[in-house]
Amino acid sequence: MTSGSSQRPISDDVDESDSDSIHPASKLDGAQSPSGILPDDRRSSVSSALKANALYPLQGHIEWTQQMVYCQVGIVDGQSVFLPILATNRPIEDLTGFVENKLQTLRIRRLQEYHQPVYIPPMATANLQAREDAHFPLVDKVHEFLASDLKVMLILGDSGSGKSTFNRHLEHQLWTNYKKGDPIPLFVNLPAIERPEQDMISKQLKIHDFSDDQILEMKQHRQFFLICDGYDESQLYTNLHTTNRLNQRDEWRAKMIISCRTQFLGSTYVDRFAPQSMDRYTKMRSDLFQEIVIAPFSRDQIKDYVARYVPLEPRPWVTEDYLRILTTIPSLMDLVKNPFLLILTLEALPAVTKGHPDLSTIRITRVLLYDHFVEEWLGVNMRRLRENKLPVDEREILEHMIEKGFTHLGVDFSKRLSLAIFEYQDGNPVVQYTHYNHKNTWRATFFGSDRETQFLREASPLIRTGSLHRFIHRSILEYFFSRTVFDPTASEVQDEFTLHSKLGFLDMQPRNTRGPLFTRNLLAEPSIIQFLSERVRQSPQFEKELRAIVELSKSDVNVSTAAANAITILVQAEILFHGADFRGIRIPGADLSGGQFDSAQLQGADLTGVNFTGSWLRQTDISGAQMEGVRFGELPYLKEEGRVTACAYSPDGTKFVTAMGIGFKGIINVYDTATWTKMKTFSLDRRITDFRTTWIPTKSIAFAPDSRRFVTGSYDGTVRLWDCAEGKRLLGVKEGPDENNVSVAFSLCGSRVASACGCGSGRVWDAETGETVFTMKGHTGKIQCVKYSADGSQVILGCDDGTIRFWDALTGEPGAIWDAPSGDVFCLAYAPDGRHLASGHRQGRIHLWSIMSGGTDTVLNGHTDDVTCIAFSPSGRWLATSSKDTSVKLWDAADGRLFSTFSGHTG
Repeated sequence: MTSGSSQRPISDDVDESDSDSIHPASKLDGAQSPSGILPDDRRSSVSSALKANALYPLQGHIEWTQQMVYCQVGIVDGQSVFLPILATNRPIEDLTGFVENKLQTLRIRRLQEYHQPVYIPPMATANLQAREDAHFPLVDKVHEFLASDLKVMLILGDSGSGKSTFNRHLEHQLWTNYKKGDPIPLFVNLPAIERPEQDMISKQLKIHDFSDDQILEMKQHRQFFLICDGYDESQLYTNLHTTNRLNQRDEWRAKMIISCRTQFLGSTYVDRFAPQSMDRYTKMRSDLFQEIVIAPFSRDQIKDYVARYVPLEPRPWVTEDYLRILTTIPSLMDLVKNPFLLILTLEALPAVTKGHPDLSTIRITRVLLYDHFVEEWLGVNMRRLRENKLPVDEREILEHMIEKGFTHLGVDFSKRLSLAIFEYQDGNPVVQYTHYNHKNTWRATFFGSDRETQFLREASPLIRTGSLHRFIHRSILEYFFSRTVFDPTASEVQDEFTLHSKLGFLDMQPRNTRGPLFTRNLLAEPSIIQFLSERVRQSPQFEKELRAIVELSKSDVNVSTAAANAITILVQAEILFHGADFRGIRIPGADLSGGQFDSAQLQGADLTGVNFTGSWLRQTDISGAQMEGVRFGELPYLKEEGRVTACAYSPDGTKFVTAMGIGFKGIINVYDTATWTKMKTFSLDRRITDFRTTWIPTKSIAFAPDSRRFVTGSYDGTVRLWDCAEGKRLLGVKEGPDENNVSVAFSLCGSRVASACGCGSGRVWDAETGETVFTMKGHTGKIQCVKYSADGSQVILGCDDGTIRFWDALTGEPGAIWDAPSGDVFCLAYAPDGRHLASGHRQGRIHLWSIMSGGTDTVLNGHTDDVTCIAFSPSGRWLATSSKDTSVKLWDAADGRLFSTFSGHTG
């Protein structure tokens, strides 16, 4: 065939007599480079080959082998040229364009399906250790991730914190901004995918009706933004990035955002998410992994949500009424920091507060909100069904159900469904039902065509997508499952305790040892434990029944699982066990963290794998007990090479800085708290005095709010500003003469640093230039500590002259002066709410001051030597102190009660 040959249409016929045609089957040997096969840079597709103008218009026919399809695309130097297309026997088509059209169709459908009447952009913190106030917009950090070289982002949050809501909003945002050729946003509901650990992207694309050819085209030429929702709901323990071979040679190219409930994680959870290195000797690539935690709603976010939510439909109250009641009922604002609980609260408040003139006396719990929500849901849907036009026979069925108690039947239906989901699907919340495939399975009991079942299903808090059914939120599933263990409204034998309580449970063996309390380890379901612990506070009878199961485990080994569940529930309900006789109980694996067991008798008990973290165990007798795997909560310690003189966490919790001396050198180390690997090391200047070289001790360290910079104050009177990321010193400012210790603090805005030294003066200076903004004078002794107030408006100095002085942080104007009853002030700490100040003094004394009155009403005594450091917990509930007596103590900041003492330091 020559360039002047006549054109012919594409045909499946092969003209074997045409000796000029180069048959692809004869060119499969990779060692040979056939002239009739296009070079790699011109093989992308038929259309791109034509656009290259290197070929005549399409010639002749298609040829294929088992390995590859070739299309005759033109003539070069008198020979027919074949272009490899795809490993398929289907006729050729312009897949690139067809795939893009299909993606546009998917884009339109996903945008139309999105419905979120109220959306409040969530805030987040860098990890689980970060302070709650060190937050930032979650969406900003996600977009930074998508633009970076990182591969996996883990979004953590409590149940109901808004993980799924954010994920769907993110998908909507990405599809809204999508342009041809962009990375493809793909939302994957993990519980709805069968075995997502294998070929997850292909399975999700097939759900969206993409063909195998189209999927292969995208795999070869496109990148994905995967949004994987519900890792915990799928009960997964595998690394999806690794098992799906993402970003490996000839595999899918994708960035993965994956969400998971915080409670689902173990101590080594990073291994489940961090990408695996291509190097077989390196297990994980933590540098390609990022973790982020959704923060609870702030007060402003709560107000914003209420203002948008209330007008959506007719309500009994206006926005101001809801906000007033939310702030009046004790502890309710803390509860509704969880977005899903906020929704339930807004729905339930009118019913909960009805008939209660004094709102301050109402106690609202999580389980109470769910009780009211479910009752209201079933009532509304019963009325809706009753208003529908129904055939006579269906009307009779419905009226009979209403007469019998529709709400009761609805609760029973959901309880039985939740039990089946945990029994048959291990808690995976998504149930697939098609009549043809599942009519003879347990699924038909709940999703079959029986009309009574249909009524109950339509009235229950369930949602359906095609053949997939689930409760509207996983916590609803867990709520109903908890009611299979104990149901306070049961009038018949509906849970594991009803019959026992009527017949005198304490004197009889358990009736239903096949129930979930006896057969399932509920410790793997913290939300269920929480529901049941709140039932304990409501029902003294339930508490007695759980105690009885623990007692029964002494003589019956078969109830050890139930006993472990029971005592875990009781401890979480804050039941005290001081002096309890627990000799011989069997509670393997129980979570007793934070429990109070002073003087308890646990001789001979089976405590295998029990978690005693934070428990009170003074004078507890555990002689002869089985203790294998028991955890007392002591964390690994960091061993430095020299004497540590100061240390500090960064506000986002990702870094830890230590200052020490090694020989004649002063050293500052910066650690990554995720892996505790050393990130940076800084050396301090050495000092030569009297012909001797000595190291310069660091007295204090303070981080900037950006967690990137930190400042140190040393005993040579110098303040130094450091950059963690670049590993260099930014500034060095002389605060006082040599032999003077310096305390430092960063302002909340990060633009100023306050410092004070032993010479009795302090100053505030610019963190960029080192220039002095103002000085603070007036103390007659050595200033030991400097702090900014919780709102950043004041600078506070503590001095060994026994005074605490306040200064305006903006102008430097002097303010109040407090005289400390215990003399020398060595350390100060502001409570997060800004209402209290704590000070540490000689002989172990600690004072709690009221900021409003300037008085100290509470004195904490317990240390036997000078208090050296003091700090509030992020919530403000706890106060931690250290002392020269080598102990660390934890106090209840509300009443000054000593909670725990930690020892182990030798200096």
